[in-house]
Amino acid sequence: MIADDDPATVEILAYQVAKAGYHPVTACNGLTALQVLSEYQPHIAILDWLMPEMDGLSLARALRSQQNGCYVYIIMLTVESTKARLLEAFDAGVDDFLGKPFYEGELLARVRAGQRMIDLYDRLVERTASAQRLNQELCRLNGRLQEVAMLDDLTGLFNRRQAISRLVENVAMARRGRLQLSCMMADIDQFKQVNDTFGHLKGDEVLQRVARMISGCVRSSDIACRIGGEEFLVILPGMSSAQAMNCAERCRDVIHAAALPFQKNGLPVTISVGVAEYDLRMNTIDDLLGAADAALYAAKNSGRNNVKLHPQVDSAASLVAAASLVGSAPIADADSLQRPAKHAVDFGT
Repeated sequence: MIADDDPATVEILAYQVAKAGYHPVTACNGLTALQVLSEYQPHIAILDWLMPEMDGLSLARALRSQQNGCYVYIIMLTVESTKARLLEAFDAGVDDFLGKPFYEGELLARVRAGQRMIDLYDRLVERTASAQRLNQELCRLNGRLQEVAMLDDLTGLFNRRQAISRLVENVAMARRGRLQLSCMMADIDQFKQVNDTFGHLKGDEVLQRVARMISGCVRSSDIACRIGGEEFLVILPGMSSAQAMNCAERCRDVIHAAALPFQKNGLPVTISVGVAEYDLRMNTIDDLLGAADAALYAAKNSGRNNVKLHPQVDSAASLVAAASLVGSAPIADADSLQRPAKHAVDFGT
């Protein structure tokens, strides 16, 4: 853009830059120049210092105050040569000067210098945008990796590793605060027949539906996990065994009543559930999981599609027996529990 109140100067400047391959737009005063800048968004502005309505210095300040992502390289046309005036112009945002009278070679050299600055600025902007896009993609991938580390891909429930980690945390809180804690172990009955009869894709569909129904039957504070092929663990903080039994029965009823496609083929989808309540005399994660697992086997052996509770020791006696153990040693962290077969974490000593 070329802004000057002298039409002859504007015509000469426009001719010379156009001959060099640039595409000039012109303005006859500062206010018109602002409108031209907004409409055409040129990269280089050649401004006369002295113009009516708004001089070049005020126009430069206005440009710098409303930068909107596109940098404008400002060359000031001036007869001013005092250091104070030039410093004032630099402070206003001017990048370069072209003294009057000027000749073509100097004009084009300063325009080319401005073009190099604009090209450099554009490359920096692009690199910054690329870095931001890369950071966004890395954040997305990190979030996905975190999901993969925590969730079961098929059902979206917590995976086995996360189940053990959450169980350790909740047992530690229950032990410190003398809080109730129960868990239930659920297994889809005769699931092998589903895979053998209808194929593994339909089997995966059953797993997904059962997982959704279990999630829908428990509280938002409960922790539903898939810990094996067709086996699920639900951690129930603050629940007594009686309350956990009610929750397990609700899950069993909902799944039994669901209109899954296999019901029409005489192959109902049901679950068996074992329930256990945490007891202070339990010394390892395996004690609690083993209790729930034993109750699950009892449910299976009783004809499937039912819920069994593992026998609990008297809670009052348990509190007395373990009172001296509470707080004597911290619960082991979750990373130490990831062993293939056992999770023998000592809760008390």
